[in-house]
Amino acid sequence: MTALRFLYNRRVRITLLSLLTFLTMIAAVVTYLADKERQAAARLDFSRSPWAIAATEVEALRYSHALNLLARTPDDPALRRETLRRFDTTWSRVDVLKHGPEGKPLFRLPGYPETLEAFDKVLNDQDPLIAHLDKATPDELRAAYSQINKIIPRLREAFLTMLTDPNYNGMRSSAAQNELEARLGLLLIGLDTLIIVLFILLITEISSTQRLLRHSDAMVAVLREREAELATLHAASQQARQQAEEANNAKTAFLANMSHELRTPLHSILGFSETIKRASFGPIQPPRYAEYVGHIHQSAEHLFSLVEDLLSLTRIEARQYTLNETRLDLAAPCRFAVDLLRSKAEAGGISLTLGEAPAPPVVIFADLRTVRQCVLNLANNAVKFTPAGGSVSVTWGVNAEGEAEITVADTGIGISADEQGSVFDPFYQVDHGLARQHTGAGLGLPLVKSLIELHGGRVTLVSRPGDGSRFTLTFPKDRLI
Repeated sequence: MTALRFLYNRRVRITLLSLLTFLTMIAAVVTYLADKERQAAARLDFSRSPWAIAATEVEALRYSHALNLLARTPDDPALRRETLRRFDTTWSRVDVLKHGPEGKPLFRLPGYPETLEAFDKVLNDQDPLIAHLDKATPDELRAAYSQINKIIPRLREAFLTMLTDPNYNGMRSSAAQNELEARLGLLLIGLDTLIIVLFILLITEISSTQRLLRHSDAMVAVLREREAELATLHAASQQARQQAEEANNAKTAFLANMSHELRTPLHSILGFSETIKRASFGPIQPPRYAEYVGHIHQSAEHLFSLVEDLLSLTRIEARQYTLNETRLDLAAPCRFAVDLLRSKAEAGGISLTLGEAPAPPVVIFADLRTVRQCVLNLANNAVKFTPAGGSVSVTWGVNAEGEAEITVADTGIGISADEQGSVFDPFYQVDHGLARQHTGAGLGLPLVKSLIELHGGRVTLVSRPGDGSRFTLTFPKDRLI
């Protein structure tokens, strides 16, 4: 059943039926023509064929007689000419029996083709002798005479067979021929019946196909209506998308403007709080104010960091962020991040280590400031979410695919598989007890992702709750120097 499953296709069935009908018609025509040809061949007029053999035998006798006379008087030029003429006449008669209409029916005689081939071979063998007849010796002439006399009785036997057997003179057909004609007639009837059956099946399939086509026309009309509805919905969705893009652009412009507006007072807050913190104009009274000023300065720094991250994301989204690309040894941003966070890690009881520099150094073409910011954000998150007694490592090198990599690994709280797809979304925060103990707006990882993608690279995360996290920054091969 599996092998015939392709017949479920209506087009295949129609094609097969058409092909079978055509082939059956050809078979019927060929059978009919073959029957007619066989009947015509069975009733050929053999009346000329025996006399053609007889004429060949007479010419062969004349040629042999001339050879016999020439063997006795080899120096007679007239006899030589007569022998040459009889040889040519005999050969022409053999050629008529092989290719002429008189000889064609003779090939049905038992042993006749062999007799004719033997006669032709004898004449071919004697051709060199006849070509130099003036130099022929009596012995050679007598040998040729003997060869011809041996083949003549076989011609006479064929002649007598033609005369005595009525099957070869066109007077009647054999019972076997009549039986063959009956079988061919039955075969023609069977082929005609098969043609009719196949033609009926073909007409049935075509009619069914026409009904399906009418049904498909109706379905096409319905589909066109659905297509028109989809076109309307698509136009509405395009309009909604345009409105969303306009709203997003307005949001981006608003965030950019607000970020710039917030930076100005933040600079003042940071500057004045730093001056008060240092007691540049005298001691702070009462002393508790010094503690408040420290909180103000720390909060202002945190707010300034958020504003910077938000401004960077806004510029990247608006395609206004420009990379200042130079030759960069990956050891530089990794060392900068570790040196900057070492005191924070020690205060939290965390081991922060810098990997050994590979040989040769890994040098890429990139923006130092953005790469340094990416490593710093990842390392800062790792220190932030690693409990006391844990460890954080920063390593770099070239992977098996020939791409430059920076890896920040920790033994912290880890991230579940459900949350790993969302940690790179802006303002997303991991919903974890330890994570809630630390401040943050959820802009660090989205900024890292955006900045590394500006370089044509990617950031990958491998993590499991309780087993820490491993962030990898990968730069494309064409940036490696």
